[in-house]
Amino acid sequence: YFLRAFKTLLFDLLILQQGLPSRTQNETKGQYHEVTIFVIPSLSPIDWSNPANLYSSTSKCFLKAATTKTQYIIGHTIARVSSPNLKKPVFAAMSGSRAREKAELVLTRGLGLGSLGATIGGHIEPVDHIHEGIETHKKQKRIAYIKFRINEQALQRILKFIDGFQRKINKDVAPCNLYNGATWPRYENEGAGCSAFGMSILDVAHLLPNESRDWRVEVKIPMHLIGGVFNHNKKISLKTILQTKSWYRGKGIPDVDFVHHKLYDPSIIYNWILNMRNQNHPEYLPDMENNIPGLLVDRQGVFVDENEPIFLQRQNSDLFTRTYHNEIRNLFRKEA
Repeated sequence: YFLRAFKTLLFDLLILQQGLPSRTQNETKGQYHEVTIFVIPSLSPIDWSNPANLYSSTSKCFLKAATTKTQYIIGHTIARVSSPNLKKPVFAAMSGSRAREKAELVLTRGLGLGSLGATIGGHIEPVDHIHEGIETHKKQKRIAYIKFRINEQALQRILKFIDGFQRKINKDVAPCNLYNGATWPRYENEGAGCSAFGMSILDVAHLLPNESRDWRVEVKIPMHLIGGVFNHNKKISLKTILQTKSWYRGKGIPDVDFVHHKLYDPSIIYNWILNMRNQNHPEYLPDMENNIPGLLVDRQGVFVDENEPIFLQRQNSDLFTRTYHNEIRNLFRKEA
């Protein structure tokens, strides 16, 4: 008995000297409050260098989907909340209700790059669908995560946010039913794209790191590439998009000459995580869970002012978000 205990102690000491955890994932499961953001990259790299390349590279993703098993063609973000206070982990991911609808905005309805700010049907994915997606992409080695160890206040704020995002704003519709790549769901009654939803889960608990600025894409979309309700119901041809080799340059007039669009790209976050695992960073520690590579970050000391609401009021808007809120007002008019 004493020899076995000594060997165990020696093994633990050797592991600790290497800076690695001395317990397995299963042994530590449930000891901490944690929020984990899983990211899945696009099937093929998406090129944001100009509108033509954006369209061409996104098209390659959809073509590759015909021969590759996937649930997430242009990347995805999944959140998991775990705690000893919960009977089981809470999984949450936002996606469009119909995968085909995103393509229809460009190919059928002629919105052009207005599709980046258009609202389509959305939903919180069923848990079994999320599990299947994680397993599929784990086998393909196309998934990574960043795990934040948090305090109970952060846990409660995150759970309230996820619940509130699914609460109906009228008798038929909740924010989670409104998929939109230009909205930010920390703002009251705003829907989201998949990555904005995942990042808002971090933001509500002040976990979104400064480095997250590197996870975003920011472009000025020329107005001649934006159609539909945003631009006098114009229809934008694919030829027009493919002939446009640069984003809007210069100052110009926002919402007249261009729309300033920004979003978090799951592929960028995925590559950032893999790169950070090799940096020996004091805060972002390499982690591995069920053969999925990730990072572990301790944020147990981060607290939020108790007076800060879960959902905020939007102060600034652009053409995309103003149109979104007009649509929301129309929902209330119809209900009345």
